[in-house]
Amino acid sequence: MITLTDKPVYSMSGTGDCPRIMAAQRLGHDPTPQSEDDLERLKHYTRCEALAAQEIMDLGYRLENGSLCNQCQQDYGIERHGIHVQIDTALFLLVGHLDRRLILDDNRRLPVEIKSLGKPSWQKFLGKQFSAFNGYACQEACYLEAEQSPGIYWVMDRDSGKPLKYIVNDWNDDVNLDGFTKTYIPTNIDHIIDKINLVEIAIQSGVLPEGEENDNCYFCRYKYLCIKPEDKKLKIETSPSLVEAAQQYKDAMEAEKVAGDMKSNAIATLLTHAKQNKVDKFKVAGVSFTYHGWKPKNYLDQTTLKAQEPEIYNKYLVSKESDSYSIRRLKE
Repeated sequence: MITLTDKPVYSMSGTGDCPRIMAAQRLGHDPTPQSEDDLERLKHYTRCEALAAQEIMDLGYRLENGSLCNQCQQDYGIERHGIHVQIDTALFLLVGHLDRRLILDDNRRLPVEIKSLGKPSWQKFLGKQFSAFNGYACQEACYLEAEQSPGIYWVMDRDSGKPLKYIVNDWNDDVNLDGFTKTYIPTNIDHIIDKINLVEIAIQSGVLPEGEENDNCYFCRYKYLCIKPEDKKLKIETSPSLVEAAQQYKDAMEAEKVAGDMKSNAIATLLTHAKQNKVDKFKVAGVSFTYHGWKPKNYLDQTTLKAQEPEIYNKYLVSKESDSYSIRRLKE
């Protein structure tokens, strides 16, 4: 975020950040420095973007590519790459850079956004799209407002290269591309402008708004502004092996949730087919489904048994020693 002499400038990619961070940037709080690993990851993501763009062209589509933004370099003295777009509001300016534009046969140009995600996040986007990625939703809403057009969203699985392909906010249903799914953003530019207006009001008083947990918290470089007194008492470990283990645990939690949602949805679809079509058994795509009808499900009510028959409960209670621990995911 840059401050001009007349209006402050907010990055479209940061419009999904919590208001506390947006105000902190305007009030001059410094972010924590990026590590060499962080910078190397960013370079890798850029390489993935170029690979995805080539895959889009391999499908036969023409692309308008971005480059070093001369406007940002000249006006603000910063280096940005992409196709410059902006939205001018009463209190501030929104500036962003499109990854590409896709050129249709009728010469309409659609903004293209490319994301490369790890497997858990990719699966999460597959199941919930923008409803689970507020930061991406806000960024894309800005791009589509600036372009006054539907958009193309390409989400690559960094592990396999497999893409998810979307046409975003095609309200008139006049963009149809083979293999692309229609999806819509659960926010709009008016909500984003209202949010930043409130940030500007807080800034005039020199205060930081309350922080809001969102999908950008893990990567936030202003976490120190949200640390509570009780959290400071905990010893903070930075060993690479422990950091990797903690991240694996969080990724596994997210993957379990996504897998559980996908499994529940799949069961509901298969069960509905069996009941509506009165088919007791069928197979599809390597899966065999058998409907056994409506049957009671029996289970042992341990709470009632322990309260009413404690001697029986204790007689058959099996105890075994093992490591006891608790893992709590903290707000980041």
